[in-house]
Amino acid sequence: MTTARALALQVLLSWHRTGTYPDLLLRDLLGKNIRIKSVDRSLLYQLVFGVLRWQGKIDWVIKQFSQRPLEKISLKTLFILRLGVFQLLFLSRIPASAAVNESVKLAKSGREAWTANFVNAVLRSLDRGKESLFFPSPENPVSYLTVNFSHPAWLVEDWLEAFGFAKTEALCRTNIEIPPQTIRVNTLKINRKQLMERLRPKALRVETTPCSPEGIWVEEPERPLIQDELYQQGLFQIQDEASQMIAHILDPQPGEKILDLCAGAGGKTGHLAQLMNNQGKILAVDLHSKKMKALIENARRLGCTIIQGKVGDGLKEDLFSPTTRLFDRILIDAPCSGWGVLGRNPDLKWRLGPEDSPRLARKQNKFLQNGAGWLKSKGILVYCTCTLSREENQGVIQNFLNEHPEFLLEEIAPFLPEPARKLIDAQGFFQTWPPTHRMDGFFAARLKKAK
Repeated sequence: MTTARALALQVLLSWHRTGTYPDLLLRDLLGKNIRIKSVDRSLLYQLVFGVLRWQGKIDWVIKQFSQRPLEKISLKTLFILRLGVFQLLFLSRIPASAAVNESVKLAKSGREAWTANFVNAVLRSLDRGKESLFFPSPENPVSYLTVNFSHPAWLVEDWLEAFGFAKTEALCRTNIEIPPQTIRVNTLKINRKQLMERLRPKALRVETTPCSPEGIWVEEPERPLIQDELYQQGLFQIQDEASQMIAHILDPQPGEKILDLCAGAGGKTGHLAQLMNNQGKILAVDLHSKKMKALIENARRLGCTIIQGKVGDGLKEDLFSPTTRLFDRILIDAPCSGWGVLGRNPDLKWRLGPEDSPRLARKQNKFLQNGAGWLKSKGILVYCTCTLSREENQGVIQNFLNEHPEFLLEEIAPFLPEPARKLIDAQGFFQTWPPTHRMDGFFAARLKKAK
């Protein structure tokens, strides 16, 4: 069975069992199923990310119509029910009969065909009893936010303590909305005005971003941006506006030697090359060979010839030989909990737990400790994350400064475009807030090595 629903089930089960990012699973799957129609591809993405975005609320609904507790429902059957409920509650253009019948077909396939009657009963009961659905009220803040906005209870409790009810509600509400599609123009090949002119016939609306001088919002493109010929030609990079600010904060100069220590697939690496006018040297390091392969391919697409890749572990002090020349500037885009990008990566809500921020903070501190030793005197180090966790942000920086008096926290404002200076908080850190700024939640600090 190769319907969009069957493929969505396959992706969701694989995500649950392996922890692989769903967008990577989808990209790999679609690469193997090139005959899938465009409309089915669209439905596939809707189903996968819709279920992950609304999983908490969907499970609350299932509990109201299932005589069997969730923990006693097999994983495959549970995801079939989640797909069915998502269609019944959130995809009004799909007839209820189709949502139910296709879910029953999924249940009949494979080794658990006996669950088809159970799936049919739950979904038909929901279809008949939608009016009887009830959800928690704000009188119980944790249950209200957990269920209505589909977030894990422990995270809601953490945010309520840190931000209060109003800000937590706004954040949860933003996280269940589909975020804007933002791209960064590759100024090595084209300017923003020229790119926008070429994009306008291909999308419902194309607008400049308010803070990034290279950013463009693209609303409802006619095809996925990654498949567009302008992307293939290297004229732009898909990158959120908050993420685009990080390279500006580092402020790399042509001719310098730069280290991008946790480079991932290289979204920020290419931006660094742009700002250096493709002059100098950037060494991009990442632990994962697949990400490094993607980084090198991306650099080639963008025409960034100064980027070199190295597969290695930035947590190891011997990553570089003692004779390696020190770096002028270092970017540490540290692996983090990702609480600032839940709108884009809803799977993180269900994959991480309260124990992860302390664990990640220890690693983040080690990245900073190592980076300090690889930086020249009077060099610049920028530490950034895409999380809202104070433990991983302000806490990590404060611990590092306490242990390294030779580093000073530098003012960020002079390195940001004027409209972006409102994104600096009272402590001098770069901090974006998704509900207010219409961008991902990022944190950054700029440090200077005094001696």
